[in-house]
Amino acid sequence: MSRIDALLPRSLVSRVMLVYTVALTLLVVTGVGVFLAYTFRATLDDADSGAQAMSALLSPAVADSAVVGDYDTIRRTLERVITHPLFERAAFIDLKGGRIEVVRQDRPDPTPPDWLVRHVESRQSPVNATINVGGRDYGITRLSVWSDRVAADIWQVMRLALLLAALGVLAGLALVWWPLKRWLGQLDRVSDLGTRLQEGGQALLPMPVDQAPLEFQRTFEVVNQVAASLQAERAQAAVTLASIAEGVATVNRAGIVVLTNPVLGELLGGASATLLGQPIAALLPELDVDPTAPDGWLGHRFERGKRMLEASLAPVRSGPDGDAAGAVIVLRDVTERQLLENQLRTELDARAHAMTAMSQMLGSAGSVADGMRAGAIEQLSSQVGDMVARLRRQTSQLHAIFNLTPDGFIAFDARHRVQFVSPACVFLTMLSDRQLLGQDEAGLEALLQARFAESDALRPLRLQELRDAPRIVQMAQPMARILSLALHDGGGAETPQLLHIRDVSQQFELDRLKSEFLSTAAHELRTPMTSIFGFVELLIHREMSPERHRELLQRVHRQSRAMMDILDELLDLSRIEARRALDFQFGPVCLNELLRRTVDDFGVPAGREAPALLPAAQPLWVHADASKLGQALRNLLSNAYKYSPGGGPVTLRLQPADDGQVDIEVEDRGIGMTAQELARVSERFYRADRSGAIPGTGLGMSIVKAIIELMDGSLLLRSEPGRGTTATLRLRVTATPTDASPATGAPAAA
Repeated sequence: MSRIDALLPRSLVSRVMLVYTVALTLLVVTGVGVFLAYTFRATLDDADSGAQAMSALLSPAVADSAVVGDYDTIRRTLERVITHPLFERAAFIDLKGGRIEVVRQDRPDPTPPDWLVRHVESRQSPVNATINVGGRDYGITRLSVWSDRVAADIWQVMRLALLLAALGVLAGLALVWWPLKRWLGQLDRVSDLGTRLQEGGQALLPMPVDQAPLEFQRTFEVVNQVAASLQAERAQAAVTLASIAEGVATVNRAGIVVLTNPVLGELLGGASATLLGQPIAALLPELDVDPTAPDGWLGHRFERGKRMLEASLAPVRSGPDGDAAGAVIVLRDVTERQLLENQLRTELDARAHAMTAMSQMLGSAGSVADGMRAGAIEQLSSQVGDMVARLRRQTSQLHAIFNLTPDGFIAFDARHRVQFVSPACVFLTMLSDRQLLGQDEAGLEALLQARFAESDALRPLRLQELRDAPRIVQMAQPMARILSLALHDGGGAETPQLLHIRDVSQQFELDRLKSEFLSTAAHELRTPMTSIFGFVELLIHREMSPERHRELLQRVHRQSRAMMDILDELLDLSRIEARRALDFQFGPVCLNELLRRTVDDFGVPAGREAPALLPAAQPLWVHADASKLGQALRNLLSNAYKYSPGGGPVTLRLQPADDGQVDIEVEDRGIGMTAQELARVSERFYRADRSGAIPGTGLGMSIVKAIIELMDGSLLLRSEPGRGTTATLRLRVTATPTDASPATGAPAAA
């Protein structure tokens, strides 16, 4: 709380305004947040309702044209649909995979921020409707809500709400500031009274209580009573001081004299009334008077004319912490005492001189014993020095061990209080040495319990229970991590027990990723296996025509092929990651020749043109595995054709890059990806197409990324929804081999 108090304003008016500002801001922010949340939900609901209604109107219009195959009319119908400001794109997909899609090209005004557009996109899904005429399906229509337009409407309302909220807060502060300043400003009367109290010589006039708030009136009445009591005490102190035979002066924290007696004036050669209000440093320059010093002093003597004066200082403490509020200085005349002390000192010096002369005459008798004693002391000192040096070396070694280990250790002393905390423990718990050292078991349990996540905070922490088995806890502060707590015997009476803290977050994260991978793989394999099981069961239990029988067998074969593809790619990915390029056969590879062979051997889907090859102007060589690099290129080409079902060219381009590198680019004009999809495209089993219309396992890009990184290269992706994707494999160029064959680009035979 002391740190918080240090940050607060000093004046009461500022503190009240701070509390009012925070409360008003919280209320306004809460109200604006509730309003914006309601506006956001209402806008999204209206958009969904409009999309559903438009889809219902669009289906009959498209159905008539779909039956007769009039795709031009369908396109015009879709173009009319996206003129509505609610939709960004409209598409018709027939049963053969043909796709007619119309995309909006303009941008909304005002332009909403990207985070709001992403949030709106995550809450919306395309509206699909099946085109069914006479019990026969002809395809589906798909309407995508214009997320930018919806976000722009929400953003416009949000800006207006924030502006009104800011104006409301400012207006509320302005309306409160003036009366608050007028009422609380009367506290300055207390400051005036305090000034008169510090000056000391002035009469304490009572504070007026009229026109002040009720609470201030009561406060001023109490202050007036205290001031009257102080005035009476001053008068009594003046009478008492006048009867004292020593000079007395009271000074405040600033070193100003606020109270004296007549004797002080006589000792300093002036009237006591003239000493009030003067600095004590000017009256007694022979003394170093510090009224704020925590300790006093006695018997400081100095000469003033023919007199020898002795001064003493006692601090005046006030407040609960005993801070110095001033000091009392007492002066007494010790001229006669000083004369007697001088005579006594002269006599003692004479006797000491005689004793010294006698000691010198008898001093030779103890010289041998003194030498032996000195040698023993020197030997003992040497042994103690060696022991201290060994202890320092052992301490340095232990500190090095504890500084390097990632585990945390807390050691307890014989009273079961914390006596040592390792640096790793401070990092894992974010509890400083000052917080932990000296804590007993209950105090340490409370400090650690406060750092637990909500799920673990319900079960109290008991250190002695950690002797039987370690406890795994989820930490919420200072950051989310998982720790293992175990209590061990310390092996001695000075350190009876030791708390061991270990970070097991990575272990738990690996277990989670393994479980997630197994679950996803099982799900992907179950889909084709379910189809195979169902078709085989039909073949066993039903009689059917040979044509139908053959059709089902073909489906079983296709699903088996799909499952084999998944297993093959899983095995490839597992082998690549497990062997870490040990199976790779690295050598010089001419990229121009490798790309040409890849294009020649690639099986282009029916009805599509072969990829356009744009080689480099001169042969470019890399150090890689030609087979694995070709596999990565085939995966990229396969993705380029699959994710451009509407057609369009696929380009394979080779071009030099900066810093001695080369780029292999595979470019398509397909459906493209959003920024969120692009960030996850190399995850296992992740597929950008959620409709299921595009076949695939979702492992191809993971394999490409693993292969290229093991060749010391990198995978770069650029994509834009509706405009296509460019995948780039970047490798480092090597020098042309001396035995390279100009015809094939491969090394010539020896």
